[in-house]
Amino acid sequence: MTQVLRISWTGWCGSMLLMGILAVLASLPPWVGEPVRIALMYGFDPLCHQIAERSPHVHGVQLAVCHRCYGILIGLAIGPIAALIMRGRGQRYASLLIVASLVPLALDWGLGIVGIWANTAESRLITGAIFGMAAGILVARAMAWYRPSAPL
Repeated sequence: MTQVLRISWTGWCGSMLLMGILAVLASLPPWVGEPVRIALMYGFDPLCHQIAERSPHVHGVQLAVCHRCYGILIGLAIGPIAALIMRGRGQRYASLLIVASLVPLALDWGLGIVGIWANTAESRLITGAIFGMAAGILVARAMAWYRPSAPL
């Protein structure tokens, strides 16, 4: 007998909030003062190379992450919504989902390294978002879905 997965709305809202906050924080540098901008850049520094030529800019001010990492953060924020739409479907293929989402990212990066493909800001953003959404789905499922315990 297969048990149905249930959702913890607290866990789902927590995953949505956590991943949404990361995307918002990475977007803030153009709209905050210098001290906060510096703190945000330092905060995201361990996660991203932050090379100016590979990072989005708004009004001449660099965001806290590069295009690919920004795509990942946007995908992470969309992931809980996609997980809610999908509910329990595809649960047994969760590890395949994350591996499959790495393929476009790896191709975009790898083909650029060997000179076959010149990746662009858009390709980095899109491939990052694909991976981020897959990761966001898995994080949301881990935080929000559970199997009800059998009665004692």
